[in-house]
Amino acid sequence: MNCTDCAPLLHAYVDGELDLVRHLEVEGHLKACPACRARAEAIVALRSRVRDAVPRFTASAELRTSIRASLQAWVPPVERAKVARFPGQRWNLALVAASLAVALFLGNAWGEHRAQSRLVVNEAFAEHVRSLQANHLEDVVSTDRHTVKPWFEGKVDFAPPVIDLADVGFPLAGGRLDQIDGHNAAALVFRRKLHVINLFVWAAGDSIRLPDTASEKGYNAQAWTHGGLHFLAVSEIPASDLDSFAREYRRRSE
Repeated sequence: MNCTDCAPLLHAYVDGELDLVRHLEVEGHLKACPACRARAEAIVALRSRVRDAVPRFTASAELRTSIRASLQAWVPPVERAKVARFPGQRWNLALVAASLAVALFLGNAWGEHRAQSRLVVNEAFAEHVRSLQANHLEDVVSTDRHTVKPWFEGKVDFAPPVIDLADVGFPLAGGRLDQIDGHNAAALVFRRKLHVINLFVWAAGDSIRLPDTASEKGYNAQAWTHGGLHFLAVSEIPASDLDSFAREYRRRSE
């Protein structure tokens, strides 16, 4: 991928709207190209400034009166006649306008939150693929949870629940230090026959709500939050198998 190909995709990349393959292509280009990386960082910075710096405006009584009068002018004559005959059934047009404004605000906030959640999931998909391609699956290789769990002490500021699920077909293989959504994460590695499950665990210090399930290009994800931690399991195994893994892990850790 070159700069010409990358430029139109930067906004979608930042918003987490690219498929996994294209996401990895853009990510690889940004690592090698300072100019495009700077453009991506500028997009992120601009979005943050707009969100943080937009002034909050409280309408004055005069403005509310003016808006109410304008809204009333939109009511058809027939409806105005109905209101005149039945004064007890007046439309609270100001309330309707306020409700519409709140709905628009919540819709925009939901859309931004959804894009951020999807970006985190895409990042986890990418980290899963990278761990397999770069031959860096484990920093600590062990099937013993009493070896894996202490290894994370001092490397992350939380204690990830480390559980061996070998008795149900998901043996623990080790772990490594990773990063998700700008946070240090513990990546617990499990096996399912010839396949790998990466379970990313990091502190839930923000209000992001991850989607319960996600799929992309043959990869599946299961996510949940418990005890102040986010959990995101990623693998190429069937979604039903990953669901079994997640349910068993949650049952034993919660």
